[in-house]
Amino acid sequence: MSTVVVGFDGSEQARRAVLWGAEEAGRTGADLRVVHAVRAPLPEPVFTPMSVPVREFVSEETLSRAAEDELAGLARELRAARPDLRLETRVRVGRAADVLAGEPGDVLVLGSSGRTGIAGMVLGSTTAELVAAGGRPVVVTRTGPLDGRVVVGVDGSDISAEAIAHAFSYAERHGRQLLAVHAFNDAGWAELPEQDVDHVRADLAKLLDDQLAPHRSRHPGVHVAQEVAFNAPAHALLQAADGAALLVVGSHGRGAVKRAILGSTSHAVLHHAPCTVAVVHRR
Repeated sequence: MSTVVVGFDGSEQARRAVLWGAEEAGRTGADLRVVHAVRAPLPEPVFTPMSVPVREFVSEETLSRAAEDELAGLARELRAARPDLRLETRVRVGRAADVLAGEPGDVLVLGSSGRTGIAGMVLGSTTAELVAAGGRPVVVTRTGPLDGRVVVGVDGSDISAEAIAHAFSYAERHGRQLLAVHAFNDAGWAELPEQDVDHVRADLAKLLDDQLAPHRSRHPGVHVAQEVAFNAPAHALLQAADGAALLVVGSHGRGAVKRAILGSTSHAVLHHAPCTVAVVHRR
C-alpha cells in the first residue's frame, strides 16, 4: 500500500499541503501520514521586573504535546470531510528536514514555506533541502487553480521520462489536460535561416512525440498538447505554468550530503512557479 507523507508545522502553507495530500491519497487509495517535527528552540531572554534578563526554556515535551493537540484537531477536520481516509499523524522530535527525509513513504508533500520562514522568502529552507535530497517525488504546494492543466518539462533524459510518467498518471487521475514542453536553448539557433529553424523545430517536435508515445498508449484518455520552445527551460516552463494546476519537472538527486543544492531549472521553477510543483527524482 502506498503512502503520501505530508510535513506539517501549523502554518497556512502546511495546511494547504495537507489538503493537497488528502486529495491525492483519496484518489490513489493511498494512506496519508501527517508528520509534525518539533525541536526545542534556543532559550529566549525574559526580562524580570528588576530588568535582569533570565532564560526561559520551552521543553521538547511541551512542544510535542502542543503539536499532538494541533494534529488531533487537524485529523478531526480531515475525517469529517473524508470519512474513508486512512490517516495517521505523528509527532517526531528533531530537525524537520532530517525527520521528514527519514520518514518512509512514496511521495512527500510540503508547503512552500513554513511557520518559521523569513518574510519575503518564496521557498523555505527545509522545503528547499528536502526537494534537493532526491529519492521519491516531492510536491511543493502553492495557491493557484485546482482545475488547470498539468505541465511537464521534457528534455530526453531518463529522469525526464519518469517526470512524464508522473505527469500522465496525475492528469489521468484528475481528468486534466497535459502540456509537454521541450525547451531548446542553443544560442546558435537565432543565427539560423528561418527555413533551418523550421527544420530544427520539426525534428524536436518528432523527438518530443517519440518520448510521449509510450505514455500516451498507457493513458489513452489523457488529452496531450506539445510545445517546442526556443527559450531557457525555466522561462519556458514558467510561462507554460500560468493557469496550471501542477508543474512537473525532473531533477537529478545529489544525495544527503549535498542536498542543499538544486539544479538551476528546478531552483527557478520552485521559486517562481505560480502553481504547485512536483519534482521527480531518479529512484
